[in-house]
Amino acid sequence: MRSLFCGFLLVLSSFLPAASLASPLRVEGSRFIDRAGRQVILRGVNVSGASKLPPFQVIRAAKDLWPLRGWGFNTIRLLFNWEAFEPEKDRYDLGYLRYYLKVIRWAAFYDLYVIVDIHQDAFSRYTAKGCGEGFPKWTLPPDLIAAEPKNDEVCKAWFVSAIADKDMHAAWSAFYLNTGGVRDQYLALVRKLSHAIAHERNVIGIDLMNEPWGEEETELHALYEDAAKEVRQELSDTILFLSPVALTSLGLKVSTLPRIDDPNIVHAAHFYDPGLLTNSWSKGALEQTALTWKTILGEWQTPLFVGEFGASPSLPRAADYLDNIYDLLDQELYSGALWVYTPTWNPETKDGWNQEDLSISDDKGQLRGAYRPRPFVERTPGILVDMRWNRLLQNLSFSYQPRGFGGFFDLVIPRNFKLSGFGISDRNLACKKLDRDRLRCSTQRQHSDRLIKVSVWFKEKKI
Repeated sequence: MRSLFCGFLLVLSSFLPAASLASPLRVEGSRFIDRAGRQVILRGVNVSGASKLPPFQVIRAAKDLWPLRGWGFNTIRLLFNWEAFEPEKDRYDLGYLRYYLKVIRWAAFYDLYVIVDIHQDAFSRYTAKGCGEGFPKWTLPPDLIAAEPKNDEVCKAWFVSAIADKDMHAAWSAFYLNTGGVRDQYLALVRKLSHAIAHERNVIGIDLMNEPWGEEETELHALYEDAAKEVRQELSDTILFLSPVALTSLGLKVSTLPRIDDPNIVHAAHFYDPGLLTNSWSKGALEQTALTWKTILGEWQTPLFVGEFGASPSLPRAADYLDNIYDLLDQELYSGALWVYTPTWNPETKDGWNQEDLSISDDKGQLRGAYRPRPFVERTPGILVDMRWNRLLQNLSFSYQPRGFGGFFDLVIPRNFKLSGFGISDRNLACKKLDRDRLRCSTQRQHSDRLIKVSVWFKEKKI
């Protein structure tokens, strides 16, 4: 009875007026900055592939999130499903909201940042020949016949088929035109969700729409402008992650999404090598896409957060493919979230949606081989200038420009590594472990114009 009463209070508090907590991070130019003025690098993972389908509530307990810090992550991009929350117009499933807030708090227990991701693919389970997910059935335009949800092996090529799916594009067009008030309902959803998370100390922002379709310069830009206003009614300083249209993730379109009028935003691109459609990949695809990112960032003057990138372990040299992406993130000091961690993965249904098979772990909780954890500098007391991980030498090197005097930097050390040596231009260094996966090192008082260079060596171990 006590747990039921506490759960009721949890949901009730999400709808009552109250001041929001200050966001743990903010945007400053191209960087994420914490409340103490330190620069933060986000290395995240999406959670979870199975949450796109009923019963939607697939994170079973706090222990499902326990491995993530030890695998080198400090952030989760947590999928939120509109169909699960509002299965019928104006009828909200408070049980789903209670579940979602509980997962956020489990993440806080493991000191993981959370990005709330309003997720959809190909609009709905009732479009794209039954292969999509996200929007509730009632949001379909009245003249569109709902498809029967499938989301099984017949949907393996869902993205390619969605490109030419007239019903899916019709649903998006009707949404932007506010047919049946659906666009208004989405904005109401954004407002309610913003209010619900206002007290969560580890939520750093909201991804307003995963991989949308439509015209970027008019339809999507206007949607983000309006959604941002709804968020700001509840959360004055949370970060808004803005995804371009779905086609940009494969490099099939260069994003032309204009910046919205809000100071605390991030360009949230996605990247999947188009060769993945034929089980191949090339370095050139990433290099070409990275050039377009630089162009957009030059216009937006914001950080880049690569909200999705990933590969199935069946991809030839899958680990090299992901390492190639992580090398770029390190080189450019970008942040991002790997797709995907599905703790309910199994050999039959795989990620649990459309027979996708990108989960980084198996049904025994072991990494499957595509993703190789790596150390990184999570937090620096100033401006991070460069960072590089050399897997062959097992060496992490980075440098930063201090702000003011002294301070500390935090290293994330995945559990399959142990520290073996330090080299630093500031000789007075005191280090202590924050927990089993992080090391904090304090430096002596420094002049703010002095560049600090650090080189750290590790030994890999079996776990």
